[in-house]
Amino acid sequence: MIVERVNIENNRSWNELLNINYNIFFDYKFLNYNTIFNKGINFHHLIFKSQDKNKVLALLTGCEETNNGKKTFFSCKGASFGGFLWREKLDVIDYQIVISELKKYLRENNFYDCIINNPPSIYTIDNNEEYEYALLKEGFCIKNYSLTNIINLSDFDYNKLKNPLKRTIRNSSEIINVRIVNSNEPISYLNKFYEILYNNRSLKNIKPTHTFEELMYLKKNLDDKIIFFASEIEKFLTGICVLFLAKKDVVLNFYLATDEDFKKYRVSDFLLYYTIKWAKENNLRLYDIGTSDAKGSLIEGLYKFKRKFRAFGFIRKSFIINLKQ
Repeated sequence: MIVERVNIENNRSWNELLNINYNIFFDYKFLNYNTIFNKGINFHHLIFKSQDKNKVLALLTGCEETNNGKKTFFSCKGASFGGFLWREKLDVIDYQIVISELKKYLRENNFYDCIINNPPSIYTIDNNEEYEYALLKEGFCIKNYSLTNIINLSDFDYNKLKNPLKRTIRNSSEIINVRIVNSNEPISYLNKFYEILYNNRSLKNIKPTHTFEELMYLKKNLDDKIIFFASEIEKFLTGICVLFLAKKDVVLNFYLATDEDFKKYRVSDFLLYYTIKWAKENNLRLYDIGTSDAKGSLIEGLYKFKRKFRAFGFIRKSFIINLKQ
């Protein structure tokens, strides 16, 4: 096994596997915004190749941090998920070999520990947990976990929703218009788009993950992978939704926010339904609405809001290993 630290900009081996098994959080066009906006991340991306055929088996996004003289390999800051991106048709034996080589590489490079943030296992096409099994067998343990709500779009049907939600959707459809927003919209409109997001998050005493400039940069560089939706009532902008096409068949709802002045119109319900329907019509497999907990506690109202759209809970796990033991 060959393990190489690489600069992923225009790296042929990296992009060949990424084209086969796309993941937005492995895309240089996405990760580079951290460098453009001076996030101070020391990236440490790795490629794993078979020594005999020089065939790429896996990619691993990563960065390194030093605290109290101890180096941590983290996969990965600046993205929702990290972990391995695997070549298709590998099995648990392959996974264990690659993970073993990762541990060897990190020890040789004086890392104290390693933290890997994985997407939910359902993101994989074959929907198995062999990769996570391999992590556990190789000495990793679960550091923390959170619950995210995901819709299997093949099972999603308006008629399966409960009657109160269906009534809300019907009533909202008569007054709310939803459209896709392009990056070449007037700057005043895009500012208003972001303002709704910022004000919505301010009510919860938090800030959006991205500044206006960062979000617009990502949209312009990944225009077909990041989709903006806006809801309007009589030309008033009432809500926004930002979807990330995380994989070729998986969409992640990164932002959903509404203007409080239009709360009585149930804008968030209709906007979420509209984007779910859009994803299904575009032949996607999964719609991830995002996590329903914070700081280890379930946010019951948020969970129930997502659950009524038949978005069932799946676990995002963070794994850790102490390399000095």
